[in-house]
Amino acid sequence: MRILVSAESFGYGPIATCLNVMKELKKHDDVILDFIGSGIALEQAKLSGYFDKYYVCETYDFESLKKFEDVFKQYKVLFASENINGAIFGLKFIKNTYYVDNLVWMWDEIPKKLGKVKKFFISETLPCQDNFKRVGNVVENPVFVGPIRDLSSGKMQNKKKQLVINIGGASSFLLEQSVINEFYNKIINDILATEEIKQFASIIICGGSKVINSLKLENKRSNIKIATLANKEYLKVMAESSHCIMSSGLGNFIETLNKDVNIMYLPAVNYSQLLQLQYYEKMNLGFKILNWNTFDFYKEIPMYLDEATGVNEVVSNVKKFNAGNYRNLVNRWVKEYLTHSQQNSFGDREKFFDKFDKKAAVEIADIIYNENK
Repeated sequence: MRILVSAESFGYGPIATCLNVMKELKKHDDVILDFIGSGIALEQAKLSGYFDKYYVCETYDFESLKKFEDVFKQYKVLFASENINGAIFGLKFIKNTYYVDNLVWMWDEIPKKLGKVKKFFISETLPCQDNFKRVGNVVENPVFVGPIRDLSSGKMQNKKKQLVINIGGASSFLLEQSVINEFYNKIINDILATEEIKQFASIIICGGSKVINSLKLENKRSNIKIATLANKEYLKVMAESSHCIMSSGLGNFIETLNKDVNIMYLPAVNYSQLLQLQYYEKMNLGFKILNWNTFDFYKEIPMYLDEATGVNEVVSNVKKFNAGNYRNLVNRWVKEYLTHSQQNSFGDREKFFDKFDKKAAVEIADIIYNENK
């Protein structure tokens, strides 16, 4: 069984979700996986070692996809992780097209053509039943599952006095990459300028290569490592660290809940991150959250905007941050984060974590395999 696989290059979320399903499919000796995509998705796909062939294609763009029409015609099974246009294009040639979505809780609509996939897997990290009732009438075969992440490993006993700064994928065709690069370069230098940062023997800054490769630290130190890590390697580094400052992706959120790590969230760079941070604030799980509503230039951004509009609203905040000097504010936030242990919230986080179904990737892989063997 040869499967064509795609994942939207929108941060780490789609490709991390995808790779957890591929890990389960690869347990079958008769399954061969090929990947089509670009950017951070292609980068992480190659780091995983799961795939036999790679096709470099901007899978959000129908014109780019048309160039690979003959490739699509070679496959009987397509798996698309949050790659809307790739799934819609693939349906023309591949009847058994499977789609997975982590963001049904926030969509303003679901394209009618996308609703015709063989199975539409809906990952519930945040509650999405109510919004699905509002926008999901076009989906012919919905399957609700839990978070599609590696949730098998628990906490580590011997913590290092180590800080991880994880900026995620920070890449998308909807984002101005130079603006995002400038933002992370600025806020990371602001963070590192905080006096209390000196307590760490080791600092690891990780994320997608487009941002990581553009970082220019004001003060380079031997204890600071900058790297793009495979998800498995990142999970190990995060679990052994005492502190983690990170972007607010759903994967970051769910992967830290049972790790007893002191967490600070960075301001959103896309619309889903902004809404997720608002949700985390309401949960009262002890996270230190630096969202745009902390800054004097913020104007409220509503729910259920179309994605492009929502992203533009968030990016306008990023640009205002880039144009100003907010180092003192960031320093104050980081100092408060580093001088207040979150230990009293670890138990509540684990209780929340325990409610989730931990076998979503296995369930999806079993459905795909059994329907196509």
